[in-house]
Amino acid sequence: MASPQVIDNITPTQQQLLWLNRNSKKPVLASTKRGSNGALIVQQTVIPSGHEIILGTKDGGLDRSDFEALQSHNASTLSAFTLQIDGQSLQVIWDNTGEGAVTGDDLFDQVGGYDLVINVTLRFLTV
Repeated sequence: MASPQVIDNITPTQQQLLWLNRNSKKPVLASTKRGSNGALIVQQTVIPSGHEIILGTKDGGLDRSDFEALQSHNASTLSAFTLQIDGQSLQVIWDNTGEGAVTGDDLFDQVGGYDLVINVTLRFLTV
């Protein structure tokens, strides 16, 4: 049996989160420039933290109560916390640098929202 998905103290009822960018981590940063003699100078360094982690539901969904708990957590937690996904335990912060850190769509339009939120995307940065 797979280990449960846990975001700090929130364990989604429906364990449908997928690690969308698991295989696209950029572990090394490189920059290039030309020396005065025309030689190519390449500088590379390992990136120890700040890796983007994107979780999402793809074709699945999250219960509205879990989604709202994650929204509240994002709005109130500015320090590092533990993310457990696919048998790994990672120290992360919410990624509020670009798009929303917690986004999703109602399955059906309904005043007050529908019970299931689909197309959920959660954005984190490793610390």
